[in-house]
Amino acid sequence: MRRAPSFGSVATLSRTMSAPSPRPVNDAELNAAIADLPAVSAVMQRILAVLADPHSDLTDIGRLIRSETALSAQVVRMANSAFYGLPEPVGSIEEAIQRLGFSEVNRLVGTLSSLQLFQRPFAKIGLTPDGLWQHALAVAVSAETVSGYIRIDRGMAYLAGILHPVGLLALDRIAATRQLSARGADEKLLDWEQRHFGCDNAVVAARVLRAWKFPDTLAATVAGRYVPAASGDQIRAASMLHIASCLAEKLGAGLAPEKGIFLPAADRIAAAGLQLDEFGEAEIEAGQNLQRTRAMLKLA
Repeated sequence: MRRAPSFGSVATLSRTMSAPSPRPVNDAELNAAIADLPAVSAVMQRILAVLADPHSDLTDIGRLIRSETALSAQVVRMANSAFYGLPEPVGSIEEAIQRLGFSEVNRLVGTLSSLQLFQRPFAKIGLTPDGLWQHALAVAVSAETVSGYIRIDRGMAYLAGILHPVGLLALDRIAATRQLSARGADEKLLDWEQRHFGCDNAVVAARVLRAWKFPDTLAATVAGRYVPAASGDQIRAASMLHIASCLAEKLGAGLAPEKGIFLPAADRIAAAGLQLDEFGEAEIEAGQNLQRTRAMLKLA
């Protein structure tokens, strides 16, 4: 005679039947979420192209920055701040670029532009705008620092760090549209994402960056932040971003629901092209660079 299931089996079956299956993010949902994000990508993308062109000059990049009135005012204001200590105040974008250099202006523009992304509350992912911004900044500075050891383009490394949370921002908006429950305070971020969407925010971030027409190498680097092996031929750059996330956590700017993911494992350090002793040096240098950047932005 067939035995009736035990209460434990019934409870397990009930939970299995009641648990909704993950629903992948479709293109229409993603496009709607992207449309709801600040359009920070256009000027950043064009500046990237200008900086990558050996024939471009300060007039080219100056013209681009001037097209964003608020951004150009911020660049001139910061160039004239006590932080840079220039002997005489600058009066134009071109003069600011000449005094500060292409690299510093590119970094400044990327940072100021990305700030627009972190203005609204995130009702579903359970993170504060300021906390996520401080995290993104720490990852960006750490990525730029590590890139100096392994000879990866510093500008691209910084952009990968500062823009990696765009997948989180998109998923938060999609979750709100679907009227999903917010992530619980004790629920791991990746568990919440897999339960509802069947993917992680790094994969979604890559889709957003491709939609914004950023280079595919940048998108692939961000896609592999959690699992560098998933980044295709950008595994070294993705390992660099993974290690930068480790450094951000060690500097006190990790995300609580990601705790335990970014550990400085020897194989990940090696995959990024770092020596173990260089990791310790990079941690010290990244901490100093983060303090400097926060001071520049008056965030410290």
